[in-house]
Amino acid sequence: MAWEIERRFLVRVVDTLWYTLGDGHHYRQGYIRNGEPSVRIRIGEPRGAVLTCKIGSGIRREEVETVVPEEMAVRLMEAAEDRIVEKIRWKIGPWELDRFLGALDGLALMEIELGDESDPLPEAPHGVQIVREVTDDNHFVSGRLARLTPK
Repeated sequence: MAWEIERRFLVRVVDTLWYTLGDGHHYRQGYIRNGEPSVRIRIGEPRGAVLTCKIGSGIRREEVETVVPEEMAVRLMEAAEDRIVEKIRWKIGPWELDRFLGALDGLALMEIELGDESDPLPEAPHGVQIVREVTDDNHFVSGRLARLTPK
């Protein structure tokens, strides 16, 4: 297993920035299992559909990812039932900016993967205001957000 060291932030984005970012990557994520370990299938990755298992919470978690065939990804997405989120992701320097779609439209989160928990944060991209850090706030974990979408 590999360690993922990631910080996550609730952000406010200047409206005009969305138009300058380009297309981004459209992701559809299904949460097959919440809790320990969490199990997610993501469709939309450039490398193909990715199955991810994560253990832990907060800034440092254990993570295993594997690319799965598209047919398997579709079946896993069905197993997620209504625990699905859709978002568009843009890479802006070291940051990843997510704009959620559907029932979560209007929600924007930004994350950064770090080499070490004590690494300093780079400046937020121009046009993005950090409202607050939500790394340790389980209300902003994608698996939980998926449960907020309409049944």
